[in-house]
Amino acid sequence: MRVLLLAVYLLWFVGGCAVIMAAIMGVTAATLRRRGRAASRWPRYACAQVHPEAGPLHLSGASAPGPAGLLRGRLSGQECVWYRDRVLRNYWVDRWRPSGEDSMKLVTEPEQEQVWAWESGPFALTDATGSVLMAPALLQRTANVLGHPRQQVLGETRDKGPEPGRYHSGALGALQAGGLLPPGLLDRYAEPAARTFGYRVIEEILRPDLSLHVFAVPGDRDGQPIMAAPVPDVPAISAQAPVPAGLIGGARRATRWATVLGGAGLACWAGSVLLLPAAGG
Repeated sequence: MRVLLLAVYLLWFVGGCAVIMAAIMGVTAATLRRRGRAASRWPRYACAQVHPEAGPLHLSGASAPGPAGLLRGRLSGQECVWYRDRVLRNYWVDRWRPSGEDSMKLVTEPEQEQVWAWESGPFALTDATGSVLMAPALLQRTANVLGHPRQQVLGETRDKGPEPGRYHSGALGALQAGGLLPPGLLDRYAEPAARTFGYRVIEEILRPDLSLHVFAVPGDRDGQPIMAAPVPDVPAISAQAPVPAGLIGGARRATRWATVLGGAGLACWAGSVLLLPAAGG
């Protein structure tokens, strides 16, 4: 009897979770569909047609070198049209965490923060008609949650304590030797109160000749048009499909998940109702 009653409660709980998740996926699907339809109303341009006064617009083409030409990552040496180097500090923080039903415990946990970043500047998008500059800020708003087509090619962590003298080698040492880091940056975090225990250096690149779809607002850079600003709440760059198609495709997938989860939740509730008489409910 107790086993059946436990099964009833479990089915109700699992069914409730599934229905809640279905509702979340349904809202997500509606949001993506609305944004995809809104994005699809804006015109599609060729690269040579872009001018600073145009409103939001769509472009398709391939990644190409910008004003600085074809580049190589400062740390990785890999060929690219854009790269960014970042330094993150690893440090300790104290937090109160639940311990048992009515108590809290102070625990020490690792935390990370960015303390420095540098990027190479605009790259270009090219098609059969010509090319147009792209602001690097657009790469922070990609349709892929992992940042693709932006690619991490170096990630080096060294936990050697707070003393700056311990970081004269490796990627962090290379940045210091190249004069890129601000003077005294590591000294700022060497005090005991900062609780620094290490650093992580990351390099990301954008490779040439990648097929890209862009949806953004153009602007002006030294008399040249540049795709300068993302449209709010919408990805700026997609490598798989034009932005509206990607959003609508995401809405379809979310709708399918909502249907599956909703059906599973209702099935769990129906099963619990059938078991309830046998459980003595």
